[in-house]
Formats: sequence, C-alpha cells, structure tokens
Amino acid sequence: MSRLGLIELLDRDGAVAHRVPVLQWPVTIGRALDCDVVLDDPHAAPRHALLDAPDGAPRLQVGDTVNGVRLGGRTLRAGEATALSGGSEWQIGRTRLRLRLAGEALAPELPWAAAPPVHGRRLVIGLVLLLAWVLGEHWLQTDPGDPFSSYLPVLVGTPVMLGVWCFLWALGSKLFTRHFDYLAHLQLALGVLLASLLLDALLPLAAFALSWESLARCGELITLALGCGLVWGHLSLILPTRRQMLAVGFATMFVVGAGLKLALNHQRSDRWFAPLYLSTLGPPALRLAPTVDTQRFIEQAGALRAPLEQRAKDTDAPSWLTPFDED
Repeated sequence: MSRLGLIELLDRDGAVAHRVPVLQWPVTIGRALDCDVVLDDPHAAPRHALLDAPDGAPRLQVGDTVNGVRLGGRTLRAGEATALSGGSEWQIGRTRLRLRLAGEALAPELPWAAAPPVHGRRLVIGLVLLLAWVLGEHWLQTDPGDPFSSYLPVLVGTPVMLGVWCFLWALGSKLFTRHFDYLAHLQLALGVLLASLLLDALLPLAAFALSWESLARCGELITLALGCGLVWGHLSLILPTRRQMLAVGFATMFVVGAGLKLALNHQRSDRWFAPLYLSTLGPPALRLAPTVDTQRFIEQAGALRAPLEQRAKDTDAPSWLTPFDED
C-alpha cells in the first residue's frame, strides 16, 4: 500500500521526534490505544481529532475535547473542522504535529551553518602560547628570587578558568544542538583571548612609535568589541540558524555600550576617553614619529596654560561647599 503522507510529532525545537505513516484515510489522533496516532499527552482527549480527506483535500475534525486544537494562532473547539494543506502544523495539548502529503512541493534546501572545523594542532599551539604569555607577564611582575610556587596559580588557574568557560558553553550546545562542541568553543575563546592579549600589548607600543595617542585610548572600546564578538561566536555555535539576528543584537549592544562608556567618561573627566596620556613608553628604537625641538615643545605647552586655568575656575567648588570663615 502506497504511503499517502506522514504525520510528524515535533519536539520543542521543531525537530521531528516521531513520525507515523498515513496509509489510509481517516486517521484518528488521541490518547486511546486504538487511535492511529497515539499521543502520550495528559492534555489530549481519548479521541481528540480526526484527519480525513473525503475529496482528496485533508480536513481536521476536532473531537470531544475540552482543550481543542491550536491551529494558526486560533483555537478550534469541539466539533469544528478546518482544511489542511501539506506542511500544516497544529497543536494538541503540549504536542505539536505536522502533516506532510505525498507529492507536495518541498521547500528548497537551506544552507547548513556548520561549526568551524577544529584544528588540534592550532589548539595545542594556542594553549602553549597562552601559558607562555601569562607566565612571562607574571615573571615581569614578580621580584627576583620569588619561589616557583607563586607561578602555580597562574599556571593552573588560567587553563581551569578557560576550560570551565568553554564547558558551560558546550553544555548549551548539547542542550540546543545535541552536540557537545567543546573543542569548537575552546578554539573560539582561545583565539579571542590571544587576540585581546596581543592588542593590549601592541596598541600602546604602536601609539608610542607613531605618536598616535588615540590608539591607546580606544583600547577599552576594542576590548568591548572583542567581548561582544566572543559571546556572539559562542551563541552562534549554539544557535547556528540565528547568527544574523544575534549579530544585529550584539552590534546594537556594542554601540549602546560604547556610547554609555564615552558619556560616563565625559561626565567624570570632561573627556571622551579616560587615558589622558600614554602610560607606556617603549624602547627609543621603536620611535618612528619625528622629534619635536625643545622650543616648539615649550610653546605648545604654554598654549595649554590659559584653557587649563579657565577649566580650574569653572570647576571651583560652589560657595555653599566651602567651609565657613572663622571669626
């Protein structure tokens, strides 16, 4: 007997959890064991609905039920009927069902948003570089003769924190995509972390070499952008079909966050960017910007006196904040 169609039971994510072939009409749906489609749903009636096609067009007839059938945003009550087409979805209790008919036109194939390939060698190299970087920074900050035990928190804490971070995101992937993409999340987090450390070290040196202080001042915004990009990447691995929507959301979040950060800086210090001057001076051999002679430097520095004095007058405390003069 040829198959007339399929009745698919969908899970909460829209994936097919079970399918029942339709070999003849009518098809009964409910909790009763003699139904063609038996539902394990306490909110379904014994004979909740009847699916028939007397003239070749399928129709859904609601049976003796209290909850009815949800279809297209409306509820069909007991005794009501409506026409169905291929691909129609309806809900009985907490169970979602979909009808597929033989010979119906299928939707075009959708591109598969596959997770990026994981390269084991790159992961190992990245982990070695990360450990070498954090150990080098710790070595520069410690005093000569410090015990090697002082390196243990850095040597153990960094991989553990990174592993826990990626493990939590991998649990999200397991929950939504049924794949424990731990290595993919680790590769993403490791790449963003190394990029952040590299930019944090190179931007001040580039600002010193080129005399472009703006490179050092935009470090906070770059860190914010990398943070938004990291979370977007993790969520894209969990919800690959929502990448564009997530990108729009995180781009908006970055713009709003950057605007708030700049506004708070301007409110506190009357400057858009917090760093007033470069805090890192690199080796003189890296200096590429032309030098300024002493006389010109003094003239330019003297030109700052008037606006600074005016700002000092503008920021004087109000009279009600000054202490009372003693008699």
